[in-house]
Amino acid sequence: MNHDVSLLIKEFKKIRKAGLIKSLRTGTTGLGYTFESLLNKKEDQECKPDFGSVELKCKLGYSKTRITLFTSSPYRNNEFATRYILEKYGYNDKSNLDQKHFSRRIFCNYTRSVNDYEFRLKVDYEIQQLIIQAYYKGNFIEDVCYWEFKTLETKLKIKLTNLAIIYGYPYKYNNIQYYKYLKMEIYKLKGFFEFLKLIENDKISICISIKDGVTNIGTPQLYTHGVSFQIRKEDLRELFYYIMQV
Repeated sequence: MNHDVSLLIKEFKKIRKAGLIKSLRTGTTGLGYTFESLLNKKEDQECKPDFGSVELKCKLGYSKTRITLFTSSPYRNNEFATRYILEKYGYNDKSNLDQKHFSRRIFCNYTRSVNDYEFRLKVDYEIQQLIIQAYYKGNFIEDVCYWEFKTLETKLKIKLTNLAIIYGYPYKYNNIQYYKYLKMEIYKLKGFFEFLKLIENDKISICISIKDGVTNIGTPQLYTHGVSFQIRKEDLRELFYYIMQV
């Protein structure tokens, strides 16, 4: 067994044995932040696994939300495309008509029209790119942006060769949030071909959430919650080999 996996299992058993653990952060990120803090991991935005060679994903035991595999901004004309997407396809924020936002989940085959615009993914094996395409009232407009296959494959293999899903449950006493970490599942990545096929079959989607905003001193700023590749829990075993549960 991978050394980092063995060490993680040892640390997880200690955390599980500790029982209820006070959350170190309020809000939806408390579960993951608290667990990683117990492993002495500092928060970062680096494209590398969380614990040695193992990527950690903490999930509420009852949650049906998709699992974010990784984040990666698309390109357009060799530049990041998020600003272009917001300016061309964003719509006015209801609470502030001077600001735009763009929030979509995009698939290969399933589309949902918003303001008569639709977006689809295209896996192009000839030019080795994953492309977001835009349609207006059902008519193709343009290839909005793209990812090179080699970029996605590198990120996938660096970040997700080994994966651990940690399940925790929230408890609240005297208005203080606690978590109990009860089980962990270990997975190993199959390959990039499986990743592309899952995109083609709408089992991996892309979630984009970006908006205009201003800094504390009033200057314009683009706020992004990331461009993330997401999968449902029930589809994990099509992308990963299931190794064990702890």
